[in-house]
Amino acid sequence: MQNFHGLLENEGRAYSNWGLSRATKPAVYAEPISYSDVQAVVRDTRRFPAPVSPVGSMASVTSTIVNDGGTMLCTRKLDDVIGLERDETGRQVVRVQAGCRLKKLNMWLQARGVELPFQAEIGEASVGSVAVGDTKESSLDGPGYFSAHVVALTYVDDKGELRTISDHKDGAAFHQFKCSFGLLGIVVECQVEVRPATLCRSDISIAGFVSPEDLAAGLLRARGECDALLAIVFLHQLASFLDQRHKAGPGSVTPAASQPACDEFRVAKRLAIQHGFEGVEVPQPKGLVYSRADLVNEYWRPTADERRLDFQYYEHDLSQFTRVMVESYKFTKAFQDETGYVPNGWATYFVNRPDTAKKPFGLYSSGKGVSFSFDSFCSNPADPRWVRFGKEYNKLALSLGGNVSPIQTQWLQRGDLEIPRMLARPRFTTKYYEQFLD
Repeated sequence: MQNFHGLLENEGRAYSNWGLSRATKPAVYAEPISYSDVQAVVRDTRRFPAPVSPVGSMASVTSTIVNDGGTMLCTRKLDDVIGLERDETGRQVVRVQAGCRLKKLNMWLQARGVELPFQAEIGEASVGSVAVGDTKESSLDGPGYFSAHVVALTYVDDKGELRTISDHKDGAAFHQFKCSFGLLGIVVECQVEVRPATLCRSDISIAGFVSPEDLAAGLLRARGECDALLAIVFLHQLASFLDQRHKAGPGSVTPAASQPACDEFRVAKRLAIQHGFEGVEVPQPKGLVYSRADLVNEYWRPTADERRLDFQYYEHDLSQFTRVMVESYKFTKAFQDETGYVPNGWATYFVNRPDTAKKPFGLYSSGKGVSFSFDSFCSNPADPRWVRFGKEYNKLALSLGGNVSPIQTQWLQRGDLEIPRMLARPRFTTKYYEQFLD
């Protein structure tokens, strides 16, 4: 029997996700403090019953954390930023452990004048989870999803062996691994490409429109006027919050002249997201220049009686932008007429897709082009009208050619998405994921 030195609990305690919408009672909860601890968990099937499911901050909105009777392995104590280095191809990378939060990593890199090409929103997300999971962001000079910048991974396989895999040595197998949601192995360390830090300039505004077609045209026009666009669409009101982002040259520190306005905007934006954009007014600064690391936020874990963000996720090709807006508007207004309820809004990101060889499965895997995400959100995950809306809208989004995510799209059914069975090992596959294996 291999020794396990980290925290181990087997009292049948329940664990919930950030939004308190999902809960689970694993037989064992483990917090490893070393890679050998992770190996010990995987190898010892008696003390650590299958499936062994890794978690980080448990921020996912879906049932991905549910593993009743299995082993929940939390990587939160494997959170060291090991250092900057050059990989074998000469790229500058940061070597970081899987449990490190994105806010911590961004601050560490900022202090050294470099940055990730991916501008995160949720600072609690752990590196390991986003390296093999789904993310999205309207990033400057980047694809817009985190795993695109991961160039090597160290993981524990289903036999408990410690292995390293990289893009330059393992090619297709490496890119497939990054599509596996942790079902092929438990990630313990990542190498992520970095670049010299750059500043961003944002123009924030709110615009109204006369029709869903005008809304779609206005957002596309706004996107064409900047280097990257984030839109928060209030679909039923035909209005949108616009963050038009522009490149602002090199730099790792928010200029002193911009610091007060940046702080005001960051705090208000964080509070708005925390509360699902309910009851919070966000400033509308123009020409706001800032370090992008400063806009990576952390969020407090809410209580059950607090307003808190919950959301859905759908990916569409940019060519379908107007159609998705129009059909979604019709659906939402009809739902409002029947129930009196609409989501608080829809977050819209634009993501650049790579060659399919670099993203062979799941989101962004349809080859070079541009995708947009259209994410409905609310401030009360427990509202039955929100649940009904999500379940019914899923059918519409899929009929419009939308792609969904097992960690960001709730209430999916068998057949709504497919994960190739070759991307999963029984030791790591929960019942939730089993239904999606093809």
